[in-house]
Amino acid sequence: MTRSSRSASPEHAYLDLGDVRLHYVHAGAGPLLMFLHGVPQCWYMWRHQLRDLATDHHVVAVDLRGFNESTVPARLYETGVLASVTDVEALARHLGHARLTVIGHDVGVAVGWSFTLHHPSMTNGLVTISGAHPALFDRALREDPEQQRALGHWLHLRRPDVADLFRRDRYARFRRILEELPFLSDDDVATYIRAWSRPGALEGLLWWCQREGWGPPEGTTPAKGNYVPEVSPLTTDVPVLAMYGDADPYIRPICYQGLDAYASDLTIHRIDGGTHWLCEERPDVVNAKLRAFITKTSPRFSSARAV
Repeated sequence: MTRSSRSASPEHAYLDLGDVRLHYVHAGAGPLLMFLHGVPQCWYMWRHQLRDLATDHHVVAVDLRGFNESTVPARLYETGVLASVTDVEALARHLGHARLTVIGHDVGVAVGWSFTLHHPSMTNGLVTISGAHPALFDRALREDPEQQRALGHWLHLRRPDVADLFRRDRYARFRRILEELPFLSDDDVATYIRAWSRPGALEGLLWWCQREGWGPPEGTTPAKGNYVPEVSPLTTDVPVLAMYGDADPYIRPICYQGLDAYASDLTIHRIDGGTHWLCEERPDVVNAKLRAFITKTSPRFSSARAV
């Protein structure tokens, strides 16, 4: 199927990368927008953005390796941020694009920042939603008591025996988080439960926590938040849009203070009262900011520099 004939209705597809098969959903034609989900979700969290932006872009939402319909790697060290950067590059090239805009949420932000720092020449722009820059994340987890408390649960998630606990009572620990969100329907929650129920998918999701080791200090184990340790300096000239809700219980506003030192072309948008789940909670706001940013940064457009 050529780009000009590609349907605006989402289509499911797969890319085989040796030991890993990636599942992704795509639609539309034009400049590439790559959407990267967070924990404990999957590609489905981007449904509102795909519908809106497929009218004039090629939109792609991928299940990161280990999640939902993408393969759970055989070894722990084959999952996580850096491996997913390689997946994003391979998927973009497979789809015929040399450049893309990367849009991430939660752990998808980690992949997005890592991709941008490793492949600036491929990146038209980076959008981060409810996620932190590696240096600021590391600083907050080492120094800020509020952020340390906000992600204290990651110390539990990264333990190797936690999958059986989270599988109990139809994934009650994850399920209760989503069931309390008024903007998710029963069908939405059921979609996520199906994703967790695929063979190995819960282990694959939790492997990310074990592989990366993010969290505040615990005993003799130091805090860790820098998920791009192989890159220095952690700065970019790629345009960046950072969106966050000031009521996010997991990533606190401290994680955005000083971001301008790492991104020379930066727009920050705070959503008053917004929580961690902005893409589904405030889709109209998120979509409007995305479209304005893409207009500014896409190679299709050469005017309009303001968001």
